[in-house]
Amino acid sequence: MSLRLRAVIGTLWLGLAACGRSDTGATKRQARAAPLAQSPTERAWRLPLMRPQPSREPIAGDRPVSVRVRVVFAGAASMDTTVQARSFAAECSENFVDTAIVRNGSAVADAIVWVEGATALRVESVTEYRPTIQLDLCRLRPRVQLASPGSTLLLVMRDSLAQSLVVVPSSPSLPVDTVPFTMDGQLIPVQHRADSSGVLAVFATGLPWARAYVGIAPPATSALSDAAGAAQFTLDGRATTASFRAWHPSLGEASATVSFSAAKSAYEVTLTLRR
Repeated sequence: MSLRLRAVIGTLWLGLAACGRSDTGATKRQARAAPLAQSPTERAWRLPLMRPQPSREPIAGDRPVSVRVRVVFAGAASMDTTVQARSFAAECSENFVDTAIVRNGSAVADAIVWVEGATALRVESVTEYRPTIQLDLCRLRPRVQLASPGSTLLLVMRDSLAQSLVVVPSSPSLPVDTVPFTMDGQLIPVQHRADSSGVLAVFATGLPWARAYVGIAPPATSALSDAAGAAQFTLDGRATTASFRAWHPSLGEASATVSFSAAKSAYEVTLTLRR
């Protein structure tokens, strides 16, 4: 990732932290988080550079190869796991808890997984061109989702608490957008931020813990890991190798390369995140 983008994200998080400490009335309201990251740059792992090939529909003569990718975490517990914003009880409810990492044992859910160096076949794949992120009950939902290049990002305000959403593109050549909201129920499209593969990050200025991510990649070249940490891919078997990569906003990135054999049509690979 370029030094420019790293600086932008670092500056953004410093700004978010400052907004989270601002006075909004006679009483100063400061979010109490337990635990939170130690520095602004730790709050969101660097955005990945994605280079998946264009996918295509299956044709006669294809020899499909099935690859099951499993994402696991092995390392010290992340500092950015759970946020309890008790000082925002009036807006977020007294029992508000937001969890950045969903795990089942070592398995990690909601990691963005994608393939590079091989052509993915569009077998029962779902194409999303209007990914939507809602600020609802002090959370950005969904936290992680996928969309295809050329998509239009829709931002929706469901909370009555006035906020601005900041959209950070993965490409340093694109500007950072700040989208102000003036009323609840408002919907704003953000154009030309999903034209190429990468990850868009969205932050709420007044809620330092609220963030969401949209992985942009051609259909069938990417997937989100499920509750078991698994993601499934169907590839053109004429490829000799393929590289699989996984990225999680709090746990980092991992990759592995698989070599294919003409005598085998199903493979499994484990990607281990180590922060």
